[in-house]
Amino acid sequence: MGNSYSNEMKTIYLVRHGESEGNESFVFQTKDSPLTEKGREQAEFIAKRIEKLPIEVIIASPTARTKETAETIAARVGKPVEYSDLLVERRTMSRLWGHRIDDPKIADIKQILFRFDEPNLRDSDEENFEDLKIRADSTLLYLKKRPENHILVVGHGLFTRILVARVLLGEKLTGAECLKILSVLRTRNTGLSVLHYKENASSGSEGPESDWQLLVWNDHAHLG
Repeated sequence: MGNSYSNEMKTIYLVRHGESEGNESFVFQTKDSPLTEKGREQAEFIAKRIEKLPIEVIIASPTARTKETAETIAARVGKPVEYSDLLVERRTMSRLWGHRIDDPKIADIKQILFRFDEPNLRDSDEENFEDLKIRADSTLLYLKKRPENHILVVGHGLFTRILVARVLLGEKLTGAECLKILSVLRTRNTGLSVLHYKENASSGSEGPESDWQLLVWNDHAHLG
């Protein structure tokens, strides 16, 4: 039995939200952290760039900072916005929310967040590495099954990097390898990354090809 999704080349454009008040104040932020004035300007810049792309639908995380970024883009490109909880940022321990990231009082708790070598380690109500892998897989499957072939995803910095780590190493991704990828791949606010997906991709002139491919990473030329 064949799959229900198209086997045409699918392009996924990944955009991180504009600068939020939580980013500016360097804190573990909650879902209601809005954009700063700079973040709203960044959203306008990326909207002008996205306007030139053949976007069919915009799918965004339902947090305040991603909604504002997505709606700014939608107003310019004239495409609808759908919201999915699959795209929210990694859930950290709620007792960290509002604390500055460099607060020495939370240093021990913060270390647990990235103990990816113990994939099922959990302190309290945070997502651990195994949770993130499962959600990344669900997100990639969801995007594969969408009927559109040009999809804009407005999301968050860390979870976007988790998605790309899963694309790069697939089922073989370990916690240690994920941490290495996260340390190398960074994201700017409104940075643009591009994934291609084609089922059963074959070998090309440059060697074997994976179904998922990373074409562009964190392009922020629109910010000047």
